[in-house]
Amino acid sequence: MQSNDPDSLGGFRLVARLGEGGMGQVFLALSPGGQPAAVKVIRHEFARDAEFGQRFAREVGAAQKVRGAHLAPLLDADPQAERPWLATTYVAGPTLRDLVVDHGPLPTEQVMLLAWGIAHALADIHAAKVVHRDLKPGNIMLDESGPKVIDFGIVKSLTQSATYSSHSTRIGTPLYMSPEQAGGRAVGAASDVFALGSTLYFLTTGREAFAAENEWAVSHRVVADDPDVSALAPPLRQLIAACLHKDPDQRPAPVYVRKWCEEELGVVLGPGAWMRITGARAAIQARTSALRALTVTGSEAVGSVSRDQPDSPRVSGGGGTLGARPAASSAPAVVTHAQKPAQLAQPTAPVSTGGVIATHVTEILLAAGALVWASFLPILSESWKETSSGAQVARVIESFNLRHPWESVSSGIPGVAADWQLIPIEVIGTAAGLVLALLFLLRFAREPDLRKRGSAAGIACSAWIVLVAFFNLFLLSMTLGLELSDDNPAYTVRSVYMPGGWLLLLANGLIADALRRTQRYLVRRAAGSA
Repeated sequence: MQSNDPDSLGGFRLVARLGEGGMGQVFLALSPGGQPAAVKVIRHEFARDAEFGQRFAREVGAAQKVRGAHLAPLLDADPQAERPWLATTYVAGPTLRDLVVDHGPLPTEQVMLLAWGIAHALADIHAAKVVHRDLKPGNIMLDESGPKVIDFGIVKSLTQSATYSSHSTRIGTPLYMSPEQAGGRAVGAASDVFALGSTLYFLTTGREAFAAENEWAVSHRVVADDPDVSALAPPLRQLIAACLHKDPDQRPAPVYVRKWCEEELGVVLGPGAWMRITGARAAIQARTSALRALTVTGSEAVGSVSRDQPDSPRVSGGGGTLGARPAASSAPAVVTHAQKPAQLAQPTAPVSTGGVIATHVTEILLAAGALVWASFLPILSESWKETSSGAQVARVIESFNLRHPWESVSSGIPGVAADWQLIPIEVIGTAAGLVLALLFLLRFAREPDLRKRGSAAGIACSAWIVLVAFFNLFLLSMTLGLELSDDNPAYTVRSVYMPGGWLLLLANGLIADALRRTQRYLVRRAAGSA
């Protein structure tokens, strides 16, 4: 249903113009329930084209079948309106093209993670018997829940084998077309996989896979050339090469691409992983803040926008980019020039993985220094008193004997043994704890087997820390004055930490803190808050 309100379509109230494409304009709109949406309004010249109208109606029907976690689904549409339109879920985040342009090529692990999400979207699209036909970095948004494939204005039912040849519009983007698409042949799901390969190549290199001086040269390269992938990491190199195979039948299905990525990513694939993509957190937070400002303060006007405002945040969604230039009309602008970046300030950037590893290694090195120092100092003293009189009868100062660590130490009292074994156990155990704590960093490795070894090392190191804590509670208690009955009831014993003992305690405390910090970061990262 179409409203008479020029700023409203089918109950969606237009708030700001996001951008303009070949087929029409894209607006940020609010649904009757107040939820943001991206509304694409088709140009008049296309609306008057009968062939386009029929095709648009078919494609709206196809898009309505598509649902998935990594898609921006179609909410509503009116192909029969005077100016046909469609509304999709608004994605408050940057496009993948924006991320690469702003921050450069992405690391291999991040590209594999995005490949998993995009392949998930393609699997859902193809399950609905639909082909996207224009998959590219600019048509993939990223928010906190992952990549979202957008722009189903040119999807096509898989049950149709003929390609459209309408003079009024060209389907697809030459740089991301498949060989069969560039050659004007029928396309299927494998064509989207080829576009996925071109997209991944751009994400990891910052360059187009088939860049050339003009469209004809691009088409020739798509059909005849292979991009250079020799410098890419092996898993990504193999994946991109497989997706860019010239023969559609030789390209992997999206479901297989997902499994491929899962095997490489392992536990990295989890909640919050998307926010760790370079530049994603700041961009998503900036766009979310600007979206909030738009929906709260600018819902009464349709604001004109541009992308070249230097001191205002951008909000991308639904295929467009929202800047902060005031509207040319008499209506108030959605976001005014007076709103400085400080008004939309973002939280301090989270600690990076590199920072966590550096802190972990620093604490382990400090612990190693404390251990070495402790091994040259007196560690413990034991003194015995007669139970009857309370008079001290013997005192032994114990240190670590590097050459003969297991050589016993006598108390000097017949029938009474010193606890000398605690010294080599704690020194050697602390050294083992240092090694285990360093091996715990394997939790950051890409290979699942290495991550398992890192987890095992962390468990073993944690067990040692618990054991140390248990014994040192007694030693601390005695250092503070507690005396215990000895093996021989005629005597009481008191053990007291000496400088080496305090250093051993410090070393184990640093090991425990390193484990705690790193484990907390891993948990927060898995939960999406790091």
